[in-house]
Amino acid sequence: MTTLLPHVEFELSAGAAVSLDGLAGWTVIALGGRIWLTEEMGGCDIWLLPGQRHRLVQPGTAVIETWPLPGAELPARIRLAPPAGAARRDWAVPRFRLAGVPACA
Repeated sequence: MTTLLPHVEFELSAGAAVSLDGLAGWTVIALGGRIWLTEEMGGCDIWLLPGQRHRLVQPGTAVIETWPLPGAELPARIRLAPPAGAARRDWAVPRFRLAGVPACA
């Protein structure tokens, strides 16, 4: 039997952005399209092409935005994978907030 780690997969339309809170240790994987991401508290600008990944290290907010290639207005597909060993403990689906849109209470 193979136990697979749970993950969250979503698409962002061209030019869209999303803010994610408290995902230190999670890995962002670009499945389709080019994306840009940055982390609060000293994170650097990171650009990912399909197949590339980046592990979030800062405990604050991370922002992910699509950066479509010229002439390609397709949505970007993104996977968030929890830290190794997370399948053995409780974890919650990350809270998404579209950049520029106030969070719901």
